[in-house]
Amino acid sequence: MGKLTTLKGKLKDEGSQMKLNMVHLCSSENDKIIDKAIFKATTHTSHDPPSDKYVTFLQSTVDTSYGPQAVTAIVQRLCLTKDVRVAAQCLILLHKMVKSENGYREEEDSIRNLIYNQGGSNLNLNDLNEDSSSFAKELSPWVQWYKLYLDCFLFNAGVLGVTPNIKENSEEKRVEAERVASYTTDCIFEQTDFLVDVFEYISGRPETPTDKPNRIVIEMIELVVKDYFSVMRLIKIRLEELNERPDRPDEFVSVLVRLENCMEGLSEFSWRNKNSNEDFWSLVLELKDG
Repeated sequence: MGKLTTLKGKLKDEGSQMKLNMVHLCSSENDKIIDKAIFKATTHTSHDPPSDKYVTFLQSTVDTSYGPQAVTAIVQRLCLTKDVRVAAQCLILLHKMVKSENGYREEEDSIRNLIYNQGGSNLNLNDLNEDSSSFAKELSPWVQWYKLYLDCFLFNAGVLGVTPNIKENSEEKRVEAERVASYTTDCIFEQTDFLVDVFEYISGRPETPTDKPNRIVIEMIELVVKDYFSVMRLIKIRLEELNERPDRPDEFVSVLVRLENCMEGLSEFSWRNKNSNEDFWSLVLELKDG
């Protein structure tokens, strides 16, 4: 059955390549290069996440005029596919594309907005075909969850005006703290409320495969863990600022309770950055019980 599944996958890839060749009869050279990279990064037969070679190339288009074109092509492949592997690989590509955005970009056609507007609620992944392989069946709930998670992540990027991608860097945190200090209390609380949504989505992820490592799922988790610590830093800055304000909203405690409810589901990642993790959760509990 595994050989039959692989054969079907190869035939689908060949069919996709033939369609691509037809489209490229009237395409520019840049179109061909971008489409080829996307095709090679998202195949029906691979059990691996997109190759770094193609990811790096596609990320290099983000700050160029070809960025929107690359994103549109990835979203289109995601919308058209019925294969759970291809869908997973496309979502990973989109996640990596948006995380490669630099700085506080205000353009309406920024990569994150383009992905959110073209995908988001318009994207239906309920009709994905699951072949008989345990790999595909294991991957399916992760794809469904990952799509919803990315919707939430991108929505937060829109609320913040920047992709949640802050590093453990004192200068980046200082700049962010200065920005937050200039906001109204209601604005800070609203942002915090939405950022907690990201924690809740991460906490509610499917069970991690234990029998045999699923490399695509592992890649999803790695990307989400990086988001987790970035969002943690953003929430911490906002909690500290809210704690200094005399006019904290009545709902402040309820947000802290929501955070506390995420602790257990996020504890799996604590070893990645133990000090930051302990500092954050100590602050949450202190504010909640204070």
